[in-house]
Amino acid sequence: MKIKHVVLILWCGVILYIAYLSYRSVFISNNAFQKRTNFIILGTDFVDNSIHADTIIFLSYLPSEKVLDIISIPRDTYINVEGVKYKKITELYAFFYMVTKDRYQAAKEFIKVLENNLFSFGDKKISISYFFIIDYRSFIKFINTIGKIKIIVDKPMHYDDYAGNLHIHFEPGVYYMDGEEALKYVRFRDATGDMGRILRQQQFIKGVVNRIFSIDVIYKFPKLVYMLQKCFLTNMNLLEIFNLFLEFKNLKFTNLRFSTLETLPKGRYLEVNKDALEQLFGYFLDNKVRKKDEKKERVIVKVYNASNKPKLAKQVSLFLREKGYDVLDWGNWYCKLPKSKIIDYSNDIKSLNEICNLLNIFDINIYNKEYLEEYIDFAIILGEDFVLSQ
Repeated sequence: MKIKHVVLILWCGVILYIAYLSYRSVFISNNAFQKRTNFIILGTDFVDNSIHADTIIFLSYLPSEKVLDIISIPRDTYINVEGVKYKKITELYAFFYMVTKDRYQAAKEFIKVLENNLFSFGDKKISISYFFIIDYRSFIKFINTIGKIKIIVDKPMHYDDYAGNLHIHFEPGVYYMDGEEALKYVRFRDATGDMGRILRQQQFIKGVVNRIFSIDVIYKFPKLVYMLQKCFLTNMNLLEIFNLFLEFKNLKFTNLRFSTLETLPKGRYLEVNKDALEQLFGYFLDNKVRKKDEKKERVIVKVYNASNKPKLAKQVSLFLREKGYDVLDWGNWYCKLPKSKIIDYSNDIKSLNEICNLLNIFDINIYNKEYLEEYIDFAIILGEDFVLSQ
């Protein structure tokens, strides 16, 4: 047999194998049919006999609109699993690892619990197809691979744990953090507890996305795909990870939708707000999003002042009315916030992008309009960072 025939046969085999993997892939198939794909990211410590899920993030990607929803789950969230004495969600992964002695199997068991005990309503549930697990050491290695991450520290961060040899010291300012510095930043907890740490982690994710898809990193694309699979324990194969990068490389910041699972304090636990969870549940099961070319006649908003700047909500409301927005009302938010955000009730990506760019606000929270008592599209929360550019 001639060499060219052998090469042709090998290439045909490779093409058939790739086609087979694509056919079996939930991610590739969902992209083809414009359906959501859900992921879970677990950040763990590396204590051999007790690996806790220190960071838990739920991701949901909607390919029809290139929208990535990022939901942080507080580590102290209460979750009751029959036959398991541990009730904090951070302890469950450690329990499954202790039982299975296998990080991969522990992740699969952990996902089953999320699907059946947290993201389940009646006969419907949110399915989580993929997981990514990274420990502290691999985190440092991955960040050092992609390069330093730009982070703005808005208040002093100081903490010393001499027993654990952890020392965190950052003054307010702009930092370009390497792996070790970034790990300290995302692990830091102050008086705000896990909620403050979650906000910092969300800011850090934005910095990572911005860095990965910057011009000077894109050329490392093959290495990034390789390092993602090497540093993260995942059930995604290389072909799927390659497709993941291709899908995510054109994501806009306005299409990164950050939120936190709402919880209420209950002793040493945080109890899930069932109403808020049901709102999220309805949102993730609904693939219907207003089409990009569909004209929306009225965009109805409410504006709230969460800063110390007097009459800011009124000033922004009048500005929005001049731009053609239907401002239903304005007033004060129930607390002060350092950063501005927009709560999206509309699932209208086009209008969301326009108002985000107009106000230069890119922190987005999501809720399902079905559960609102009154009809609005966006609630605009103006924090201390807001500056109106006319």
